[in-house]
Amino acid sequence: MLQPEEIKFIQEHLQQDPTSLALAAKKYPNLDIKKLAGQIQARQKLKEKLPTWSSNSEIYFPPQISLEQASSEATALFKASLVNGNIIDITGGMGVDTWAFSKTCSQVTYVELQNDLFECTRQNHEVLGLTNVSHVSGNGMGSLNASFDWIYVDPARRDKKGNKVILFKDCQPNVLDILEYAERCKILIKTSPVLDIQRAIIELNGVEKVYVVAFQNEVKELLFIKSKNNNQNPPIELLELTNPQPIIYQGNLEKEKKAKMAIGDAGKYIYELHPTLLKAGFFKSVQQLGVWQLGQHTHLYSADTRILNFPGKTFEKISSGPVQPDWLRLHLTDSRVNISTKNFPLKADALRQKLKLKDGGEFTLFGIQNRQEKNELILCKKCT
Repeated sequence: MLQPEEIKFIQEHLQQDPTSLALAAKKYPNLDIKKLAGQIQARQKLKEKLPTWSSNSEIYFPPQISLEQASSEATALFKASLVNGNIIDITGGMGVDTWAFSKTCSQVTYVELQNDLFECTRQNHEVLGLTNVSHVSGNGMGSLNASFDWIYVDPARRDKKGNKVILFKDCQPNVLDILEYAERCKILIKTSPVLDIQRAIIELNGVEKVYVVAFQNEVKELLFIKSKNNNQNPPIELLELTNPQPIIYQGNLEKEKKAKMAIGDAGKYIYELHPTLLKAGFFKSVQQLGVWQLGQHTHLYSADTRILNFPGKTFEKISSGPVQPDWLRLHLTDSRVNISTKNFPLKADALRQKLKLKDGGEFTLFGIQNRQEKNELILCKKCT
């Protein structure tokens, strides 16, 4: 781990460029500068993702791949709010989720197969003052013979050859091998946001609940709770963890399937879905809030009234028109505008180049395909 002189060096050079430090290694013959530059780089990158960990001078960060796979503190603490009692984390990794579980559970068992990562995490947990965590080195599947209230699994989404996989049965460990334990405890499964929710529910033979978790407007992970109370049409809860009230929408796939789609022209207000609704595919059921869609495959919405609880961004329409710069210049005196395209033949940068506009400013320009399946521009101003 880190020695006192190494901790001192890291703290003194925390704001410097790690690459430059590594190149100047000869200046510090008594120190492993490559190692310390890596620790500085990790702290710089993880300042927002893991503020408690990165601000602790004694924490030793494992290799880059473990940092990338680790949960953020925000998402780990949310998962911890779902569980209690005695929990086992069978895919321990860097131990961020275990750290969070220790705050809400009476006893936590951390299991990790890679010995170097196990030792690193065990010592980091000591540094963080965890007293209700047991550490087990080995295969998590072999530790399930004891009695637990919860099993937590965050499977590696790569096969033994390192190829990316999309099915639970191909992950490491195979999540389907754990499902039998749902008869006596609950299982919390974390997955990447790229996973298809409906396919996952089918593969798991139903679940109790699904969570789509976002932080700072970006979907970070999907969570599935497997228990005795399984359902092929479980409630799906969408969360934005940066909001004071994180829950922004709830629905289910059957309700979405049965909902009818309303399509119309742009009204006074334009509504852009939060990324969690896009991930869950709640394109029709969200219209119960009083909005309509601007095109059959255009996931941008409108209404003539201001909907304060809409799960996403709200804009006031300034004007709309064809894909021509003339009418836009009447409103954009400095030629600056933020551009977003929805079901449109051009990407935002290409559209900006075509219209000879600059990025930035207080206005937003949407390029869409409207209900007549024609390309249209809508100029808006974001509502606060």
